[in-house]
Amino acid sequence: MIPILTSLIPTLVNKGMDLFDKKFETDSEKLQKKAEFEKYMQEQIQTAWNKEQENLTERHKNDMQSDSWLSKNIRPMALIYLMALFTLAFFNDVPSTVLEMLRDLLMTVFVFYFGARTIEKVGSMVTNKKGK
Repeated sequence: MIPILTSLIPTLVNKGMDLFDKKFETDSEKLQKKAEFEKYMQEQIQTAWNKEQENLTERHKNDMQSDSWLSKNIRPMALIYLMALFTLAFFNDVPSTVLEMLRDLLMTVFVFYFGARTIEKVGSMVTNKKGK
């Protein structure tokens, strides 16, 4: 997600600079302000991304602290369900668009489940090392 947003920054900066072109007297002043604005935009996108990841981690922690069996097991259940659907669709005659959709969903859940678990484990290992 970040690479997509970051790739849009130069286009947005150029459009913004076109609006304020008459404000800058020299080309060097224009280039300096353009570079400053690009840096600012990249910082803002990175900050927003970091906040989103923190919120996601907090939701996972809250799910694990819940007494509900379903909230603790929804990720593995979704993974198992999609794997079963994909396996059944693979061996049966289903349209390729459905198979592609299931593949994309399964890949998303795999990345989310195992990626989130890895981040949680690494985070807890780093926290334990700092505490010692």
